[in-house]
Order: sequence, then C-alpha cells, then structure tokens
Amino acid sequence: MPKTGKKTRKRNSFTLLLVVFIAVAALTIILLEYIDFKKGSKSFIFSRIFHLENTPQKVQKFNEEFTRYLNTNKIPYDYFLDKDEKYHVKMDIRQERFDILVSRVKTIVGYLEGKIELIEFQGLGDRSILLYNVILDQKATHLLLITKLRETSTYRKSQPQPTEIPQKQEAPPSKTIEKKQEEPSPTGETGDITPRIAFIIDDLGAYEIGPLELKKLNIPITASVLPDSRRAHEVVYWIQEYDLRAIIHLPMQPTNSNGKHYDPKEVITVNSTDDEIRALINRAQQIVPIAKGINNHEGSLVTANGPLMKRVLSVIKEKNLFFIDSRTIGNSVAYHTARSMGVKTTRKDIFIDHLQTYEHSMSQIRKMVDIAIQNGQAIAIGHPFDSTIQAIHDSLHYIKSKGVKIVWVSDLLE
Repeated sequence: MPKTGKKTRKRNSFTLLLVVFIAVAALTIILLEYIDFKKGSKSFIFSRIFHLENTPQKVQKFNEEFTRYLNTNKIPYDYFLDKDEKYHVKMDIRQERFDILVSRVKTIVGYLEGKIELIEFQGLGDRSILLYNVILDQKATHLLLITKLRETSTYRKSQPQPTEIPQKQEAPPSKTIEKKQEEPSPTGETGDITPRIAFIIDDLGAYEIGPLELKKLNIPITASVLPDSRRAHEVVYWIQEYDLRAIIHLPMQPTNSNGKHYDPKEVITVNSTDDEIRALINRAQQIVPIAKGINNHEGSLVTANGPLMKRVLSVIKEKNLFFIDSRTIGNSVAYHTARSMGVKTTRKDIFIDHLQTYEHSMSQIRKMVDIAIQNGQAIAIGHPFDSTIQAIHDSLHYIKSKGVKIVWVSDLLE
C-alpha cells in the first residue's frame, strides 16, 4: 500500500509538471505573437482574432463587404494587420476584372462616407502595380496593393475611371482626336492656314477634378501636373490610360511671396543652385514620367530673371523637354530666352479663369478665338474648376463655327 501511494504521488507530480509546462508554453507563444503583432508583423492570433473585438464599426463593415466580394468572385488575396491597426491587403487580378473590383471598393467606401485614393503607381510592361489608401472616419484604415495583369492581345488602354463609367460607351480619346486631325484643314479663298488653339489645364493633382473630366471634353487638351500635389501619381496614371498628354507644372518663386519661405528643394528660387534645379526637375520627371514638356507654376520672380532662366532652361534643353511660358508676369523673359537657346517653346496668350466664374471663362475663350483668328494661333491656360470645364465644353460649338481648330499645345511649339 505505501508503494502504491508513492506511485500515485509521482503520477500527480508528473501531471502537474506537464500542465505547468503546457501553460508556460502557451503563454510564451501568446506573448511572442503579441510582440510580433505590436511590431506590425503578421500574427495568426492577434491579426486574425484578437483585434476583431475592437475593430471600429465602419472598418468591420468594409471588411465584411470587401471579403464577401472577393470570396464570391474567387479573387485570391492575402493580408495582415500592422501595429497601427491598418490592414495591408495584397492581390493579383486580370485587367478585365480590375475596373469592376476598384468600382466595387469605391462603392463600399462611398457608402461608408470614406474615400479611396491612388497613392502609388508603377507600370511594368505586362503588369501595373497600384497602391490604394482607404480612409474611413478620416483615418487611413487599409492599404490595397493590387497587381493588375494586362491582357496580351485584346487590351485597350482607354478604360473608364472606376465608378465613373459613362452610360454610353465612348471611343478612346486618341482615336477620336486622330480622326479629327485627319480631316483636311479648311482654308479660305486666299489659302490662309486654319487658326489653331490649344488648352492647358494647370494644377492637375491638387483638385478633385482630373483626367476623367478632361477626357469627357473629347478634344486635344494638355494636363499640367503639379508634382508634389496629393493626387499626382493618380492623375498621371489616368492621363496615360485616357491617352491625354501631360506636362510638368514646375513650381517657381513668385514676386509677391507674402512672407512665405520657399525651399529650393521644392521650388526654383532666385537662390537655387544648378544642382538644386537639376534635382528638382529630376524628381518632377520621376513623378510625371510621361511629360514631354514643362510650364511654370507661379514663378513671376524667376521668369523675369534672365540669367536664372538660362540656368533653368539649360537643364530643360539637356533633357530634351519643351518649355511653355505661363506668363504670370508681363516682363517675363522666359519665352525669348528659350528661343535664343534653341529650346522648343511657346507662351500663353490668355488665362481662362483668373476670375473663377462661368461667364468670365466663356468671355475669355471668345477672346482666345479672336486672337487665333488674328494671329493664326492662341494658347489658353485654365484650372480644374467646374466653371472652367463647363465653359470649355459649352464653347466647342462656337469654336468650330469660327473655323478654329483645337490642337495639342505641342503642335504650336516654335
């Protein structure tokens, strides 16, 4: 009997040690998982289970709707939750399903009173990599990394922007424009060349109005992209998709700074060195790689400075870009300096919307037509305002009735 009691005690001690060992091991695993979770690493326990208790209602609703869509359409994906409680979602998808996917995401986000923005885009031949930020309750809650696999033979570039698909299928802008450009240019009895005009819309990327609104005008129209604007990468992507053309809207120091400090790393100033000018233009080209030219954003102090403009234009010439003088000041020397240096150039004749009203823009466009009839051509600069876009649209019939042709601004270079 005593021996049996001793064996029982040994078994109980072994069981107790085993239970303690298992408990310590489980606690250790949970602790390590929690540490990984707080570091932002992928954690099975805390990324997939624990966080659900504290998930904000809108985030949880987005997760439910988004994953339901992905699962229903058999779209494979992977994700993890980082230390800031932001979801990182990764997926590959074919071109023909991409627009529908993004449209669905925008619908969900819109329903939840949030927004989605494209913050990075990279084209890699047979695929494009896009990074979207989903914002709910004014907080970035999801990063969507989508690899769009292009079609090999039936791929068409001019797909409509997600959630803004026109009710009626439209021909791609490039084809419509080509058709118009192939029409014989009407000439008068004296053989005069048809007057031509070109539109530039500045500050693309800084406003909600973007390439879709320009595409709907169905005319040659050049988008001038502000490199450091919040939507720069997004608008560059859609400009390319819609077969529009882009130039760089290069920031330059104005005469009246109102006490504002201008950093030569962000704006060309009267104190910019050659290296700073080159670095700024290089960075702008990286953001707007499709741009073939540059026009100045503000810059009245710089464009009136001959020696400084020579230094700026030497870099522009080196990169084989053209330059358009926005003429933000009457005594600008930029255009004449560019011509003297052999840089392809032209200059603005009229601003459409320095007064931001529909009536003023309509009046300015009519003045531009008059200038073109008198001088053979004219260039107008506007901005992404509803009144400006509407005025251009409503003036198209008038422009045509006057025998004036709308062309790309690059067609008017000297």
